[in-house]
Amino acid sequence: MDIWQLLVLAVLGVVGGILAGVVGVGGGIVFVPTLVYAAGWGIKEAVAASFVIIVFSALSGTIRNARSEDPANWRAAALLASTVAPASLIGVYISSVSPTAVVQVAFAGVLLALAYPTARGSSGPPESRRKIPVTLVFLAGVGIGALSGLVGVGGGVVIVPLLILGLGLSTKRAISTSLAVVLATGLVASLGYAVAGFADLLSLTPLVVGSMVGAWLGVRLREWLPEKAIRIGFATFMVVTALRTLGDAVEMF
Repeated sequence: MDIWQLLVLAVLGVVGGILAGVVGVGGGIVFVPTLVYAAGWGIKEAVAASFVIIVFSALSGTIRNARSEDPANWRAAALLASTVAPASLIGVYISSVSPTAVVQVAFAGVLLALAYPTARGSSGPPESRRKIPVTLVFLAGVGIGALSGLVGVGGGVVIVPLLILGLGLSTKRAISTSLAVVLATGLVASLGYAVAGFADLLSLTPLVVGSMVGAWLGVRLREWLPEKAIRIGFATFMVVTALRTLGDAVEMF
């Protein structure tokens, strides 16, 4: 790996980390294609490695969030992580025996369904924002975890709207809390892939370092942005992610 490629990986790591800090995702939506197209990895190896990077980016962002105006709600994080993180092992297991195209279509459908209510948001106290029964939130956590383990993302893109619409958190608090859930998911999934034999940690160093720096910067950037802008920006990100996922699924059929 030459110096130019190392630099590209580090820069893309920063981009993924900023995304993690600003909108509460792990950055896997950046890390997986980076490893496939910039580093020449196979898709399964890239998915496994993505979780290792996610652990570091989410850890960096979570530490920085503790000093922000909207730190994580640890009770909500623990409750949701108790379903999302273990369920990621389901995705790890089925990644080698099930076509990902069908799962990607379902994942994209969930994103598109949640994009509008996330952008619209809600006024009033947090209790008035509850639109999804809490039981369904936790059941959805199982599906999110399985999807996360399968496609190499932390699941924050769906966790954030669930925290807003199901547990009544504000957008910024939901983003901080999501990153804590993503951290737990990344730890469990990366261990699962390690046991399955996926490991090439040394070449991940540029992405890991870049993602940690980026996540720190992303949290700072989020503090300066108004909540409405973050809400609309996150919904746009969901739609873009859904369309990209659908495009990848179509190519696989």
